Amino acid sequence: MKLLLICLDGVRADLAMPDLVAADPAFAQPDHPGERRFAAAPDGPAPDHTVALASAPENLAPTLCRLARGDDSSQGRVIPMWMTPPTDSGPGWASILTGSTHEECNVWWNEFVGHDLARRPDVLSRLYFANPAARTIAAATWDAFTCASGPGPIIHSRVDQQRTGQHQLFHPGHDGSLESLLSSDDAVRTWASWKLLHEGPDGAVVYFEGADAVAHAHGADSPEYHRQIRQVDETTRYLVKAVCERHEQLGEDWLIAVTTDHGHKPEGGHGEDEVEVRRAFLVLHRVGSRLPEAATRPQSVRSHEVMGLLLECVGATQGSWQAPGLGVVRDISPQGPTRDPRFEW
Repeated sequence: MKLLLICLDGVRADLAMPDLVAADPAFAQPDHPGERRFAAAPDGPAPDHTVALASAPENLAPTLCRLARGDDSSQGRVIPMWMTPPTDSGPGWASILTGSTHEECNVWWNEFVGHDLARRPDVLSRLYFANPAARTIAAATWDAFTCASGPGPIIHSRVDQQRTGQHQLFHPGHDGSLESLLSSDDAVRTWASWKLLHEGPDGAVVYFEGADAVAHAHGADSPEYHRQIRQVDETTRYLVKAVCERHEQLGEDWLIAVTTDHGHKPEGGHGEDEVEVRRAFLVLHRVGSRLPEAATRPQSVRSHEVMGLLLECVGATQGSWQAPGLGVVRDISPQGPTRDPRFEW
């Protein structure tokens, strides 16, 4: 089975799929507490700005809803996913793509200071380790995903496989402006959809930053953010169409997964433990067939559980890992930032 993982940064589940969120009680409250040092309200419950179903915009993400529902309930589903604060993009995506807690990968902020990603293989690397014949691609608007010169990279470069075309990476770059970033999203969509349709890699990770950038600029209650959710949903449809054509014409077996790393406050922003910020989702859809049994089990997941679930679904078993202490310095246990003002510059 082939895997397509689509990463949509900063998409609020209750705006994208309001009826599906309202129908699942597991979307109502986080399944585990966050630490007080990352709390928006350290002395009380975290605020909840969830949009009521009656006032939620309709059909912002029809592609996601169609993937989640499938032709019948056995073909697709959406699983509630609760992020562990700090709910910033760096910790979120590092956790999702490497199957690591914040402590394990030591990614706490978007600067990736002192990260240990070299020891935390990403989902595409794990596919390759399970089967060295596997071909993989990754495309992203954010350089932290794929650029060795960036703050990560979360996706390992695997230069030897790049030389043979077995592992392909794409980052179009942008100048930091919102217009340039959205254009970069378009370039990622074009590159990834062509590769998926014409080359059919065994594993693909494709990341889009537009929704997060627009929410930061205009807020989650803004019409601009709602329009951008519709846009990233349409962008998702491009990629889904490519793999569905592979299935239709070549009989390939594809698992499509779509996820996000956090939501947004009404005024825009994230990083703490508000319910609408911690609430995320994992949409799973098997093209033309029933979901694997592993995909039907969890009632909810946490970010560090996503990679293991996806690998189990596609049948990518791993090695024995019998030397967990090899070369690892264990004198200091990583605890993450202290939020001590002396270190804020």
